[in-house]
Amino acid sequence: MRKIVVLLLVGLIVLASGCIGKDVGLTKEKVLSAIENIETARYDQNFSVTMHFTDPSTNRTVNITMSGRAMGVFNKTAGRERGNMSMKTHTMGMDINFNWPYFINGTNAYINVDGKWYRVSSDDTIYSQAKGSLNVAYIENLLEKKNVTIKKLANGYAFRVNVTFWEFVNATNQTGYLNEVWGTLPGNVTVDTKSGWVEVHLRDDGTPVFIETYMDVVLKVTAVSEEPIEIHVAVHEEVRLSDVNEPVEIPVPAGITNAADFGDGFW
Repeated sequence: MRKIVVLLLVGLIVLASGCIGKDVGLTKEKVLSAIENIETARYDQNFSVTMHFTDPSTNRTVNITMSGRAMGVFNKTAGRERGNMSMKTHTMGMDINFNWPYFINGTNAYINVDGKWYRVSSDDTIYSQAKGSLNVAYIENLLEKKNVTIKKLANGYAFRVNVTFWEFVNATNQTGYLNEVWGTLPGNVTVDTKSGWVEVHLRDDGTPVFIETYMDVVLKVTAVSEEPIEIHVAVHEEVRLSDVNEPVEIPVPAGITNAADFGDGFW
């Protein structure tokens, strides 16, 4: 989960950094420095996804809805993170729900299913989403790409910036991952951004405390059927940070040393 939080923090702040510091007393260097200096924090992330497309073989509309929440705390210095993620999915009359605690220790990631800890492989999507880095070096090429208006609030600052799907993906350094996933499909995927924006709230020192993201896109998949399939997707996400750089201890949960491989137990 921390990867999602950090990628949003770094990528979307920098997408909007072209105008930071011109008239508001908050420079882009100050914001980037504040992000790099985040050592500990608690986060509360909520998201929802709606998706629909028409099955060309049956001409039936398929609707999928997902919602989820991740609450946790990380300590960058100790290399540890612990939290809980839950998700609800509804499609074609079926409901799929899960509620899993997770733990990160250095390069190792674990999830707890039905009271038992499992080690997650670095090849699993769960692992890639759970782990993160506060490194901001890769986003230097995005500076000056976007201009925004930063408003002074009663407490801190806020800005809102429009982004396309690929601007978001490039800013969060996920292009390679998406190309790899879509490369497994027999056809090609193109994306049309109908609407996309990000709103960020910052403390006076440049530390982000709230990020809201909305994306409305149409994925067009060709060569998997006679006619292209258009998948309409809307994503809404909110991330709140609290207790930034406050002292925190994250003990190792009992049972971690005997954790089995997640793939062995479920696939």
